[in-house]
Amino acid sequence: MTEQGIIDFINKNNYDIRVHHNARWIDQKCTPDVLCIVADCIVNYIDNIKCIKELSFSFPLEAGIYAITGENGSGKSTLISCASSVFYQMPMTVFFGRPNNASIEFSLGTATRKWFFKEQIWSAESSQEKMLINGFYEGSIIFGNRFQDTKLSIISILDKLKMADLCPAAPFIKKNLGLILHNDESYYNNLCIINKQVSDEMGLTRVTYCNITEDNTLVSQPRMSTGENLLISILSSLNVLYKKRKRYHDGRPYIVFLDEIELALHSSALRRLILFLKDFASSFNLSIFFSTHSIELLREIKAQNIYYLSIAFNGAIMVTNPCYPAYATRNLYGDDGYGNDLVVLVEDDLAKIVIEKILISKKIAQSIRIKILPTGGWTNTITMAYDVTTSNLLQKGTKIAVILDQDIKSDVPDFISSHKQFSGIKIDYLPIPSLEKFLRNKLVITPDADFFSLLDTYLFQKRPLQEILLSYKRDNKKDSDGKSLYGYLLNEIRSMRKDREDLVDLVVRYILDNDINSINTLADYLRRKIEE
Repeated sequence: MTEQGIIDFINKNNYDIRVHHNARWIDQKCTPDVLCIVADCIVNYIDNIKCIKELSFSFPLEAGIYAITGENGSGKSTLISCASSVFYQMPMTVFFGRPNNASIEFSLGTATRKWFFKEQIWSAESSQEKMLINGFYEGSIIFGNRFQDTKLSIISILDKLKMADLCPAAPFIKKNLGLILHNDESYYNNLCIINKQVSDEMGLTRVTYCNITEDNTLVSQPRMSTGENLLISILSSLNVLYKKRKRYHDGRPYIVFLDEIELALHSSALRRLILFLKDFASSFNLSIFFSTHSIELLREIKAQNIYYLSIAFNGAIMVTNPCYPAYATRNLYGDDGYGNDLVVLVEDDLAKIVIEKILISKKIAQSIRIKILPTGGWTNTITMAYDVTTSNLLQKGTKIAVILDQDIKSDVPDFISSHKQFSGIKIDYLPIPSLEKFLRNKLVITPDADFFSLLDTYLFQKRPLQEILLSYKRDNKKDSDGKSLYGYLLNEIRSMRKDREDLVDLVVRYILDNDINSINTLADYLRRKIEE
């Protein structure tokens, strides 16, 4: 619920509460039932901090991961760093400078806290009721904790470390560092920390890590990669929470702010990090917020948890929520800003390529602008179609089509019947199920000699496809969705310096040559969408 929504709800029901809205306090009537609604979020009001002249933003405290995205200079990192001052005793002048008439205010239920710059100093002011909240902040490259203790003098001292100066790092950190960065939980089995006595003698300001390589070389944390430093910093903070929550839980909300996490991580590691954070947030009741530009990262988050910041013509910061990944990355419209005649929503890249091939081969895409958007997951595709049409996100005259994978066709009616608002959405289906299931059906369940020959001849030229399939069958007894098989094939393809697109291209070529009736049905559907 938005702030204004809360206020309208309060007014309607004659409750009493003090709500911070648009730079002023509004006295309202409230009962304890509504207090829990207000306490479900931290309201953060920012005034005259860097590029943000004025912004009111509500951070939900429901467990999960949330993304703050937007164009460069829209205030993402500033919002994150301002919000972290609710629990993080940061040096305000270092982070925010000396801006005139600047302030950062918070409200959580009836508790309030404020930072303000006056007479050349930053001061804090809080209500008598304490703002009970836990959390941690991992900042940007400039302000992040991961680059503390990286002076050349310190690095030279760390280069002289001996094995006796070290003790094993926490299993939680070693295991998850390996899983996230290398998909191997034993990769950092020899990760250590400098023992406290040696650390104090060196004048280190934080726990410092060191990895022992296979040839017994000691690599101190400042000499590790940026990605390793980033993950170690985040995992170290989460480990403190992990140990605390294992012993007790004080009932306080716990919120985590992460800034620019994608800058140091490969896309595969970034995806594993997000999956890890999702699971951790659910298990330990965390609200995790991060700023990002990454489409890979945004695809892992539901639209309701994505906040898109943009700058209006008058310099004001606008917040769009919910926001879909395609919209957040400016893929919803044409690059030249003129929009499209037809937007086709599909589940994944395979569906996108199938539709593109049909449009070209059937000469449907002549004199018309069509944008095909993979949205990820069939329920998400239907939901996005509904939200896009009801929220008027499409430009006037733009039509929308929804095309889902064949294997979920029987599930759609039940989903629609339990979500009546989607009943008006017209849906069609691809002639095949998901890519993973299609490969499993054609190569394992009911082997297709023509399809096998196509892949073996034109793609798997390093190692025979039959040998790959035998290895897969030996190692996988259960693989109902075909994901394990897909992993085997993809690993082999990448070893030849090729990628998923090469496999998809051959699958699409086979479909177009061997399923004419389904292709024609889909082509007719697209023509009708254009003409209606």
